[in-house]
Amino acid sequence: MKMHMFNINWGHHRWAVFFCAISSLGALCYGYDQIYYTGVLGMKRFVHDYGTTHDKDGNIALTTTFLSLTASIIYVGELVGALLSAPINDFFGRKGVFLCASACIIAGAITQCADQGSMGVICLGRILIGLGIGQFTVTCLLYIGEVAPQAIRGPALMMFQFMQSCSQLVGSGITQGTESIGSTASYRIPMGLLALLPLLMLVGLIFLPESPVWYIRRGRPEKATKALLKINRSMPEYTPEKDLAAFTTMVETERIREATSSWMSLLKDRVERRKLIYSCGAMVAQQINGIQFFYSYGVVFAQSIGIKQAFTISLITNTLQVIAVGVSVLLGNKVRRRSNLLVTTIMMLLAYIIIGGLGAGPYTKTSFSTTIVVISYIVIVAFNFGHGPLAFTIASEMAVGRNRNKIMSASIVSFFFTVWVIAFTSPYIYYNGGLGPMLGFVYAGTTCITLAYVWFCVGETTGRSHLEIELFFQKHVPVRRWRQHKFATLDIVRQEEEDNASHAIAEEIQQARHEGRITQLLSEKNIVEPPTEEELAGPGRSAVVALKTGDWRDVRWGSKNAPFSPRDRALGLICTFTVHGMTESM
Repeated sequence: MKMHMFNINWGHHRWAVFFCAISSLGALCYGYDQIYYTGVLGMKRFVHDYGTTHDKDGNIALTTTFLSLTASIIYVGELVGALLSAPINDFFGRKGVFLCASACIIAGAITQCADQGSMGVICLGRILIGLGIGQFTVTCLLYIGEVAPQAIRGPALMMFQFMQSCSQLVGSGITQGTESIGSTASYRIPMGLLALLPLLMLVGLIFLPESPVWYIRRGRPEKATKALLKINRSMPEYTPEKDLAAFTTMVETERIREATSSWMSLLKDRVERRKLIYSCGAMVAQQINGIQFFYSYGVVFAQSIGIKQAFTISLITNTLQVIAVGVSVLLGNKVRRRSNLLVTTIMMLLAYIIIGGLGAGPYTKTSFSTTIVVISYIVIVAFNFGHGPLAFTIASEMAVGRNRNKIMSASIVSFFFTVWVIAFTSPYIYYNGGLGPMLGFVYAGTTCITLAYVWFCVGETTGRSHLEIELFFQKHVPVRRWRQHKFATLDIVRQEEEDNASHAIAEEIQQARHEGRITQLLSEKNIVEPPTEEELAGPGRSAVVALKTGDWRDVRWGSKNAPFSPRDRALGLICTFTVHGMTESM
């Protein structure tokens, strides 16, 4: 079976696809939870059981605090879960995280189903679910990237977003089907069905191989070999040696980067700071435009403007989302990212302005409310063709170099924090602030932030290597010129030389530390004394690290007249962090 669109022989990779599909159950959990609770908030029986106030017509209603807290608290759990996934991944592997995440979601679903009208218990269940989803979000993508062969890795990662959208569509259909039930089953059924997905994951873990990359990190190459053979057993002539060597090199490179990275450099180093802003900015820009309002409160919003078939509107919304994401995935690299994001962001901006304008009128009239819904569809389609699938890609591409892991961690925190802010504040602005649909004006303003980010921080990276993206930052190339910019061959060669020198010297220093002769090595390299001004001006001087009373200083790169060689620069950089680590252990 051959899919010519990607030019991939899927039959050769059917077992890898199967394992990636099991991992993608995490995406289904994320998408389903994001939508089913939106429907639950609009169900009459749920409002009857949990409502403690009355609307302007005298009907029982949920308080703004209930809406805000129960809808947004899950993102706090997701943030904590994402942070916890790192140590669990390190010690127990990817399957360990899948097990822990599944247990959290099942516990959360049971807690919600067992509740009898308590907001606190609902919040506890939401936090538990968030813990599981946060772990899934980080680790599913990590596992797919490590297990999928290179030929299918790109499509497999893109399908994660598509699977998430499909589960949202299913969630909308389920809530539409149960909302007419007069008993508590109307909301307990969609709550309970959430537990089905992690249960399927637990069954899948029986067949799922552990990541070969994790085995290599733990010093178990023989188990990594077995895992690779299991993943690629549908390939007739597969041998694991090449992949094993590539993964081993990747792990060693990451260890070297970790040895030379620091949080402080993200603030002090101009180049690293720019990477941090661009990567975190992609995640903030994706959510600051207010898109989360439609996902967290879509049904409630439709009901508030007089829409009788609010659940049908939610189903249509998620159908459009699946189509938009699917088209975006299929077009892939054929559409320029910068142009895509500029056009779709402007579409969202104009749509929000129209929604806000309509909200200033008699928006409960059928003509007004219907128009608001139709314009909201433009926001949904534009987002899911642009920022929805592209934000994670851009954030990952901008996180190049030695601080990649730290930059991505900061980006994930930025994402969950921004989602939480939007989800938490929306009900207060909409109801307590009395804006109603004029909330569109607020999000038009925040969408301007998204537009500014795209204009100033998004460059065209399609077809560019990680090395070229690193050089964009090193050479301070404006993002508007990234598509046309051509690097001199000498620039790329020098960057490769510096990277190779960094790896070689880092290995030399790590070996010396392991053998207990780090002080001797530093002395041999002339890096235990601070440089004088004369020495800095002299030709051929190696990069120098000052070591005084247990303190360390930033590396000094030399003068314009006597630039250091790539090896000297790498030596200074590596030794800076080595000496730092040495003094901390004294």
